[in-house]
Amino acid sequence: MKKLILSCSLLALTAPAYAALDCAPLPDCEDFGYVYTADDCDGQSTLKCPFDQTKLYCTEPGGKPSFSVTCKVGSILYNDLKCYDEKPSGKTAIGVVFDTYKKLAVSLDGGKKGIQWGGFGTDISGLDNCTTSNFSTCGTDGKDNTQKIVSKLGAGSDYAAGYCYNKTNGGQAKGSWFLPSGSELKTLYNNRTTVHAGITAAGGTKIPTSNAWYWSSTESSSGNALDLSLTGGTVSYNLKNSSNSIDYARCAVKY
Repeated sequence: MKKLILSCSLLALTAPAYAALDCAPLPDCEDFGYVYTADDCDGQSTLKCPFDQTKLYCTEPGGKPSFSVTCKVGSILYNDLKCYDEKPSGKTAIGVVFDTYKKLAVSLDGGKKGIQWGGFGTDISGLDNCTTSNFSTCGTDGKDNTQKIVSKLGAGSDYAAGYCYNKTNGGQAKGSWFLPSGSELKTLYNNRTTVHAGITAAGGTKIPTSNAWYWSSTESSSGNALDLSLTGGTVSYNLKNSSNSIDYARCAVKY
C-alpha cells in the first residue's frame, strides 16, 4: 500500500485561535520513473526521487550489466555458450571450461555412475583401436567419437556415449554434449584444481576424490575401451560391458 504524503501550507484565519491546513498529495515517484532500488542499480549512476530518496532511476535495471569475456580454464560457461565477467541475468550456468585450445567445458552435474561403455564384441566402425601408451594422439576427438558410437549402437541413453549424446542441459540440441576422449579427459585431469574451483563457484558437483574412473570415448578393441582416473591420472582398459563397473560418464560440450 502506498503511503499518502501531504504537502501542506498554513493559512491564517481571522480568528486568532484557529488555523487551517491546505494539503495536497505529493507526486508519486513511480509516475516519474523512479521505480528501482539500490540493489537494482548496483554499480550504476542513479537519480533519486526528490520525494522519496529510496526510489531510484537507472538505465540498466537489474544490476551491473555483464559482458562476455574470453573463456579461461575454470571459467563458468552459460547456456549461450559464453563466459562472463559477472553472473549474467537471465542465463543458466551449464559447465566449466577445462580446455581453451579445443574450447571444451565439462558439465556441472556429476554425470552417470556405474554405466557401461556398451557394445561389447562390436568394433565401432571409424574408431581407431587405441592403447594406453598412444591415447594422447589416438582417437582424440570426443564429439566425433561419440557420434560414431551412437551411429553404431543406437541413440539410447543406457550406455556412456548415448547418455551424453542425449543430454540437453542448458537447452542444447541433442548431440551437443558428448563423451570426452582419453586425451580430453587427461586435459581435464591436468586442470582439475582450477576446474574444481569453477564447479564450486557455479554450485555444481565436483569430481570425486576416490574411485573416480571415467569412461572415455576412445576405443581399444571390440571388447575394451579406455578409461581414466580423474583422481590419479592413470589410463587403463575396462570391459565395455563390465557388470561391476564403477565408471562414470561425465559429458563435455564445445563452446
